[in-house]
Amino acid sequence: MNRGFTLIELLVVIAIIGMLSSVVLVSLSTARARARDAEVRMELAQIRTAIQLYYTQNGSMPPNIYPTNYCSNQANFLQSLVTAGYLPANITAPNNSTNPYCYYDYGSGGLPGAIIVGWLEAATPPSTAGFRGTCRPWTAGANWCDQAINGYYCLCSTY
Repeated sequence: MNRGFTLIELLVVIAIIGMLSSVVLVSLSTARARARDAEVRMELAQIRTAIQLYYTQNGSMPPNIYPTNYCSNQANFLQSLVTAGYLPANITAPNNSTNPYCYYDYGSGGLPGAIIVGWLEAATPPSTAGFRGTCRPWTAGANWCDQAINGYYCLCSTY
């Protein structure tokens, strides 16, 4: 008597292994995105603390190097914080080429404070006003983090 596997049995086993491996790969991808999101939140909190220390010492937020904003894909991102010793080195976002961290100093006029922005991959924003901890908009619908459909995560520092 021949004691081998039939072709149908082999195909069923291969199909089951294929389905299980695809589920594992999808879970692994989601776990990696969540890990990058945790890194973004941690690094933005570190930047916010450095900005607050800078403000305490200098009486102003770090300046915008560029007129509109100041992002980690630019070579001197928050260099003033590194030079002052509040950050060990310039921090870049996990996926810096497509979603860099950005910083904007509102200035000391009518809208004092600063905003630090990062992009979350796995988190879903709430349906009303972006992520918790988001900043006030400078005009209605213009803030990075007041849109319900984006993945931006913002932290604010006020004067």
